[in-house]
Amino acid sequence: MELEHLVQGKNSVLLDFGSCTLLYEKLSSTIHCGKRDKLEDLQGRVEALDYGPSFETESLRRLENKPLGVLFLEATEQCNLGCSYCIYSDDYPYERQETPREMAFATAKKAIDDLAPLSGHNLMIGFYGGEPSLNMDLVRGVIRYSRGKFPNKELDFSMTTNFFDVEEYIPEIVDEGIYINLSLDGPEGVHDKSRRTKGGKPTYQKIRENLRKMEDYFPGYTDSHVFVLSTCEDPNDLQEIVDFFEEGEFFVTHINSPDPKGRISSRTRIPGNSSGYDLADKFVQRILVGEDPKVLRRLFDQDLKSVAVRDMRLMPSELMLNGSCYPGKKRVFVDVGGDYHPCERFGHRLTIGSVEEGILDEFIEKTIESFAQIRNELCKTCWAQRMCTPCMQHAKDPEGEISVKGLSEICEGKKRQLMIVLRNYIYLVQSDKERVEAYVASISPSFERGLI
Repeated sequence: MELEHLVQGKNSVLLDFGSCTLLYEKLSSTIHCGKRDKLEDLQGRVEALDYGPSFETESLRRLENKPLGVLFLEATEQCNLGCSYCIYSDDYPYERQETPREMAFATAKKAIDDLAPLSGHNLMIGFYGGEPSLNMDLVRGVIRYSRGKFPNKELDFSMTTNFFDVEEYIPEIVDEGIYINLSLDGPEGVHDKSRRTKGGKPTYQKIRENLRKMEDYFPGYTDSHVFVLSTCEDPNDLQEIVDFFEEGEFFVTHINSPDPKGRISSRTRIPGNSSGYDLADKFVQRILVGEDPKVLRRLFDQDLKSVAVRDMRLMPSELMLNGSCYPGKKRVFVDVGGDYHPCERFGHRLTIGSVEEGILDEFIEKTIESFAQIRNELCKTCWAQRMCTPCMQHAKDPEGEISVKGLSEICEGKKRQLMIVLRNYIYLVQSDKERVEAYVASISPSFERGLI
C-alpha cells in the first residue's frame, strides 16, 4: 500500500493509502480517518491556525548528571579496506581523510583517567577507527590499564571492525571477552559490491572464514559477542539483506544507509523505494498474525512506538528535544589526537573538550541552545514537528558543526518515513487494537538477542 494524493501543510498532512484517507494534525497530535472530502475540510481549518511551539532545553539539561555509558577511542585513522561508501574516502571531501595516524597510549590513558570516573558502575570502552585491529598494542594496553586502574568497575570492551585481517588476534579477542561490532552488509553478492580491499578484491569469504575460526576456538562466542552493523548502499538490495539476516546466523543491530551529507555521489536513501513499502506491509502482517517481525523490527519498531505513545496534549507551547542525548554523557568519542566529541557519528566535528582541557561544560551548554534554535527555526512550520525526534548528530553540517542546513537535509526522508509509520499504525489499530497495544509494549529501546 503506497502513499497517494499527499497534501502537506505546516500543521497537517493528508494522504490516501488503499481505500483509507488519513489526516494527521499536530495541534493535538491526532490521527483522523474518514472520507477525503470531510478531512480536506478539516485540514483547511487546521491550516488556518497559527501554531508553532518552541523547543525548550531544560528537559535535556536534566540529563546532565547521567553517568557516562560508552567511551570510544579512535585507535587509528588508517584502514585496510577501501569500501565504496566510506565516510573517510575521497567521496566525502569535508571529512577527515584516511591517514596512518594512531592514538598513543599516553593519550588513551589521559582520556580514561579523565572520563572513566564520570561513568557509573558499568562502562563500555570501545575501539574505533579506521580499523582498530591495526593498533592492537593500544587495545592491549587500554584493557590492561583500565582493569588495573578501576578494579571495582564492571568494564566491557568492544571493537568496531571489518574483521578482515584479525586471524592472529582471534585468541586474545576471545580471551579478553571483547565484543565485536562487525561490519557485514548482507549476503556475499551484496557485501562484496561495496566492501572490498584497496586493491578491489572481495572480502566476504575471508570474513566468514575468520568467524569460523572464532567459533572453532570458542564455540558460541559469535552468538554471544558479535553484533552486526549492515549498510545498504543500493535500496534495491534491501529485501535481499533482510532475507539474509532473517536466516538467524548473525545478530544484526542496525541496517543503515550511507551518510548522504557532503557526499559527492549520493544515492537514494532507504526506504525511499517500493521495497520499503513491501517490507512495511510484511512487518504489519507479521504483527497481526502474531509472528515475530524479526529483522524488520530494526527498520520499523522505534518509529511505530514513537507514534503509538506520542504526546497528545492540545497545542502545548513548548516541546522537549526528544531524540537527543546530552553531549558527553551517554557516550564520548576521543579522536587520535585526544579531542573529545559527542559520539563516533560526529567524527572530528563538534569538539566538546580534550585530554588537556577535560569536558568543556560551557561549550556544551551553548551547543544545546544552538540545537534548540536550529529546531525552532526549521521545524515550527512543519507538520511533523511533534513526532520527529532527530538527535544532534542529524544536524551535522557537511562543512561545519551543526546547522539549519545540516538538519534540513534529512527532512524529506524523515517525513516520508513518518508517513509510512502513520499508515502502518492506523492499519494495525483498525485491524486488531489489542494485539497492537501488546506489541508496542514489547518494544525495547535496546537490542535484545531474544528478539531474533
